[in-house]
Amino acid sequence: MFYCYKITKPVSLPLKLQVMNKRNFTVAVSLAIFLCTCQKSLAQTIVKKGAKYDTIIRKHTTNPPKKKVVKKDPPPPVSADTAKKAVVIPLPVPEFINQPYYFDINSNKLIKLENTTAQMVTKKKTFGLKGAKQSLTMEGVSSRARFSAKKDISFLIKTSGDVIDLTSYIRLYQFIPSEQNREVTINTKEGVLADKEDAKGKLISFSVKSLSPDTYQILLSEEPDAGEYAFVWVKNMELKEFTVFAFGIDWKSSN
Repeated sequence: MFYCYKITKPVSLPLKLQVMNKRNFTVAVSLAIFLCTCQKSLAQTIVKKGAKYDTIIRKHTTNPPKKKVVKKDPPPPVSADTAKKAVVIPLPVPEFINQPYYFDINSNKLIKLENTTAQMVTKKKTFGLKGAKQSLTMEGVSSRARFSAKKDISFLIKTSGDVIDLTSYIRLYQFIPSEQNREVTINTKEGVLADKEDAKGKLISFSVKSLSPDTYQILLSEEPDAGEYAFVWVKNMELKEFTVFAFGIDWKSSN
């Protein structure tokens, strides 16, 4: 048996170094190309990232038009009288029923009248030939309750609630001082003979305003003259004695 061996020629050292240098150069070039590619890709990434975060997006909105402010003039000053009228003050309520009270509008209070009695007196003149006269007579020539008001005289009265027409229950008379009394003529009856004697006093007209189901305000239709007055309950004219509520007015002229 024979063995064959191939004898290779040994490679020289310079040639070997040349081959290694060529490989190193190839590797270096490949590494440089790879680094350039990575730098370019990183630069593109940074640009995109910068563009993403540097751009500010704002929502477009339309501002509403500004309202024109109109300056209003300040209100005029309120006078003391107007302010007083604007304040609603409740009216006082009478303490007792069927008793008129003088209403002092300035102080908003009630003042009691003089509570007394009057006698019904019937007089026949000359045995009735000159007729007859019925009069109401009170003691004393003047009342203790006196007022000096001239206008806006009114009274408040409280009833039991069953009065339908107050003017048919109560009347206001002006009395005339006579000797030591106050007197007013209620009825006269003419006789056969003429009589020139004048009637004393007179009936005063008034109106009634309902304030509540049982409270009324009595308003005088005209400015009264100075003198003596009294409210008289006339529900039963057959009586000889009547309850009256007297007062006096002191001013001397109606002008």
